[in-house]
Amino acid sequence: MAAERATTVVDTSSMAPRHGRLRRHSGVAHVFRWVALGLAVVLASIVGVVGISVLRVTTGITTVDLGADVPPAQAGFAPYEGGFTILLVGSDQREGQGEAFGESAYDGGKLNDVTMLLHVNDDHSQARVVSFPRDLLVDFPACEDPATGDTVPPARNVQFNQALGRGGLACVATVVEDLTGIDVPYAAMITFQGVINMSTAVGGVPVCFAGPIDDPWTGLEIEEAGVHELEGEQALQFLRSRHGVGDGSDLARISSQQVFLSSLVRTLQSDAVLTDFTRLYAISQVAIENMTLSSGLGDIGTMVSMARVLADIPLETMQFVLYPNVPDGPRVVPDEERADELMRRIRLDLPIELGEDSLGVGSTDATPEPTTGPSASASPGPGASATPTPSATPETSGSAAPTPSPTPELDGVIGQDASQESCVVPFGG
Repeated sequence: MAAERATTVVDTSSMAPRHGRLRRHSGVAHVFRWVALGLAVVLASIVGVVGISVLRVTTGITTVDLGADVPPAQAGFAPYEGGFTILLVGSDQREGQGEAFGESAYDGGKLNDVTMLLHVNDDHSQARVVSFPRDLLVDFPACEDPATGDTVPPARNVQFNQALGRGGLACVATVVEDLTGIDVPYAAMITFQGVINMSTAVGGVPVCFAGPIDDPWTGLEIEEAGVHELEGEQALQFLRSRHGVGDGSDLARISSQQVFLSSLVRTLQSDAVLTDFTRLYAISQVAIENMTLSSGLGDIGTMVSMARVLADIPLETMQFVLYPNVPDGPRVVPDEERADELMRRIRLDLPIELGEDSLGVGSTDATPEPTTGPSASASPGPGASATPTPSATPETSGSAAPTPSPTPELDGVIGQDASQESCVVPFGG
């Protein structure tokens, strides 16, 4: 369970969005060693592809095979039938990203430094997004290296973010399947430049800060507390920032990213971006140039059907949670009991209660602005529990879904739902 901490409530009612000053730093190759991207940008990428004409979508998207059966394509433009799961990966690879990202000087391997799993339930009433720490030590299955065709043997206690380098996107999917017990039929990966271009195409994301931030590792500089519109390079700096938030850990970075994700989901839904084909067109161009999709996700009908679903999921039932873990020296290992119960509830679409102290070390409660998005009138308030009505789906086949039996306690889940308006905590705050 997360240690108790003091809660700071930030009143944002009189704050107007402003742009933080951007500062350049030398040593870019070292700066970009610690990369973090963010689910919301990837989500926008996936659904953005629906803005492309059918003739163009089949010619520009890079796809890879996950090594499993490709799900049947979704016909027409109706909402996706049943639930679906998408693996979302942000990579620190430099190839093709140019000198600005240290391409020529970087000699490290490809790392999946941001890995998230999006799961939408069968009746489309809720979505869960699980973030996996980059420093999580896990046992790796055998993976096939896509570049050589050679099989990389299984290994014990390997850092989670090495999966991409061991066997590409398919290996990351296999590791996540082993950890969660959930099949991963779809996956998407985005690059450095993709994050910059995508956040600009979306139109920027308003993010609340509980105080100023000066992170020399990423170049992020926020001069004062308040709501700041983040886009372009500044959005990438923020999503990568570890030393500038909370206690300086990767776990703090994940919780600050959840502030960004929640805000972007509210922005996308309030501005009807997910149903506006004209606005999605610019996003789709970025997706083509900067994303790699699994073969099943590269189908236009499937992407359109997923976008229809994501556009209508209530904010209070879209939850962002951290994969349960406990410290192990400088890294972390799975908190097996809590992790097993969390993933069981996600598989069965059972409730996951997020209490008033559920925010991580990189975020804190905020007093919502009365005019910010649809959540101003519908939000249950900062720190409120999201207890969606379960649509129980048994793990075994059957024509009727039984009433779920009482479940074991699951306390200490770290995360928030998209209706909660929270603020980023500066380093040491």
